Amino acid sequence: MSGNGLALLTDDNRLLQSLQKAAEKRDEVTIRSASEMASFQSLAASSDTSAILLDALSLGSDPLGTIRALAIDAQRRDIPIILMEDGRLDVDDAEAIDAGVSEFASRTARLPSLLKTIALFRRFELYFWGVRGTLPVSGRHTLKYGGSTSSISLRMGADRHFIFDAGTGLRNLSRHVMKNESGHFNGRLFITHPHWDHLNCIPFFEPLYDPKNKIFLMGPAHEGISFQKLLEGQMNGVYFPIKPDHFQAQVTYVDTEAGSFRYDGIKVEAFRLDHPGCCLGYRIEHAGASIAYITDNELREEDRNLANWHALVDFLKDVDFLIHDASYFDDEYSARIHWGHSSVGQVVELALAASVKQLFLFHHDPEHGDSDIDAKLVEAERHVALAGGHLVCHNAREGEIWDLVAARRKGSLR
Repeated sequence: MSGNGLALLTDDNRLLQSLQKAAEKRDEVTIRSASEMASFQSLAASSDTSAILLDALSLGSDPLGTIRALAIDAQRRDIPIILMEDGRLDVDDAEAIDAGVSEFASRTARLPSLLKTIALFRRFELYFWGVRGTLPVSGRHTLKYGGSTSSISLRMGADRHFIFDAGTGLRNLSRHVMKNESGHFNGRLFITHPHWDHLNCIPFFEPLYDPKNKIFLMGPAHEGISFQKLLEGQMNGVYFPIKPDHFQAQVTYVDTEAGSFRYDGIKVEAFRLDHPGCCLGYRIEHAGASIAYITDNELREEDRNLANWHALVDFLKDVDFLIHDASYFDDEYSARIHWGHSSVGQVVELALAASVKQLFLFHHDPEHGDSDIDAKLVEAERHVALAGGHLVCHNAREGEIWDLVAARRKGSLR
């Protein structure tokens, strides 16, 4: 994104004059406008345009078509489309987002409020809720990195939320939502694969019992069985008394598969991983930053010359952040071949091959305490140094928050 200009589509002179008058008092903001789509497209495509403002009452007879036409270039350039509305546009918010709207604002919003909305579009935050694999663990030897199993979340823009996996870490997120958001949660929960340590905390996610919430439960089908049926089988009342029909939120089930998609306006790509059953890894891009979540994936030595290895390298190419299963030390791997997990050295090799910028070691083995995980990081940094590569390594740590656009740690909830 370049420039500091706002492109405004409106035929309302009062709206235009109000914003332009406010912009005249700010050296860093300029507003250019057009009243018709034909002349507005060139303004929106200008290199000086940093955000597109659309007056909902000036979108013509096909408002969604207008938004889609503008979104093609806007999404390529990572600039937001802000829809200014007052409730009179007969278009559902979800439809507008699918068409390409980034954020919403009031038609009567003042310029400072619009600038805050534009800035909010660029929020892209990572939360670690659980970083362990296989089993949750407890005790003094787990205090540094935490003992909850796999669950992370991404927060994008004003109110877009993606969760990845529902290990016991999901309970930490649930508590956070209940305490800080009064239980409000609209978003998507992606399950990489239906093994116990990745979905057994779904019944404990309290926002699922709030009728006001809209939640998409998403995961891969397995051998012709839909993800919904897989979950219903695990939650059939025999193994635990809560069943999916106890959910009171507006729940939609989605079967995920490998490919490239847009969910809630966010680019998401999925890749089939090497793990027993059907397991997907994900790459998410927003506001000029990217992150990949690859857990429960085996990087076998004999695969280096195979198409799948090169395809995974291409999938991860130049990603800013990679979260990858690093369950084992290198000398442990030979006794665990075909278990579906990787060692530290294998993961570093992959990250270097894909020109990853920052790597998080994840899915820590339940037999490994804090000191073992510390040693893994030392081992990873040694591999990077021996390869003469450029890669920043971290251990995934429960409770940490990262600003993915600024590419730095933001804080911790612990």
